[in-house]
Amino acid sequence: MRYTTDIVVIDLEATCPVEDQGNNTIERSSIIEIGAVRLDRRSLEVVDSFSELVRPERFPIVPFITEITNISPEMVADKDTFARVGPRFLQWYGPRNKAIIAAFGAYYDIPLLRKECDEYQLDYKSHIAGGAFDLRAVATAWLATHNHRTSGLSLGSILRKMEIGDHFKAHRAVEDARAAAAVLQVFHLGRALT
Repeated sequence: MRYTTDIVVIDLEATCPVEDQGNNTIERSSIIEIGAVRLDRRSLEVVDSFSELVRPERFPIVPFITEITNISPEMVADKDTFARVGPRFLQWYGPRNKAIIAAFGAYYDIPLLRKECDEYQLDYKSHIAGGAFDLRAVATAWLATHNHRTSGLSLGSILRKMEIGDHFKAHRAVEDARAAAAVLQVFHLGRALT
């Protein structure tokens, strides 16, 4: 399979108020880590990556989030806010005709990225095109054609069912992005390259 542009697979880690823990509400979340990998449009090999911690301004990192991500308030205390990290990510991503964005569970990561860009008045639309791949849907299609159950699966369980392995560190953004990229590689190439 060849694409007309590279594919950028993103994963975001975010914090939220204590009362929202586990609900993934975009409106009440703040990005604390951006991870992304760029896949070559022809080979689907990872050719570049982006990984930065982000100091949240709206919501502090709560213990629930630290338990999941291992990202503590101390780890981000001296990091830049999204006002600085966001432009670096968009510059790394490049102009909108150079790549299409993908995420595992695109319903959360991509709208959250867009929301944060809007809040900091960053020009999201000049970089990231309107369409996106939801790699959870790609995985579901693969699993269904290989006689696997397809409901309620985490990225980790999908990796095991697709025989990709579990060497990725879950809930760290760039590792989750690499794992999600491996799903696309298996879907198209029959094997993971990451």
